[in-house]
Amino acid sequence: MLNLSIQNAVPAATPPASVSDDNTSDPKKDSSKAPVGIHVDLSPLGLQKSKKAERDKDIDESELPDSVKQSLKAIRDKQEELEKKQQELQQLMSNSSMPPEEKQEKVKALQAEVSSLSRGLVDSKNNLVSSMQDQGLTEQQIQTAMALMN
Repeated sequence: MLNLSIQNAVPAATPPASVSDDNTSDPKKDSSKAPVGIHVDLSPLGLQKSKKAERDKDIDESELPDSVKQSLKAIRDKQEELEKKQQELQQLMSNSSMPPEEKQEKVKALQAEVSSLSRGLVDSKNNLVSSMQDQGLTEQQIQTAMALMN
């Protein structure tokens, strides 16, 4: 949900500022003016999308076909998800307060998720390389895509 509020975007008409004899004006003296600006509150989903757009700015600015750009963004999403699961696994393994049997079950489940995500990431990268070759991308475009992939 996007919450926009505009505060004093159009200031009320004010009389012309007086000019003192020494040709200086002190902005601190005129406290009758309200601050002018826009305040925007983004929902957590909006913040996530904003961060993702910033993260993918280099991909969007590249001169690659849209299908390649979308694949690169999907690969980054998978990489991010894999990193989160790996961190989760590390935290779980360092947790000494959990009963060993429960910990072992959860570790196995997370290891399976990490393994699956790793395979999916490798498959996505291989598919992108094949797709780029099939599309007849130039060597420079392929190098750009490979650099953006990592």
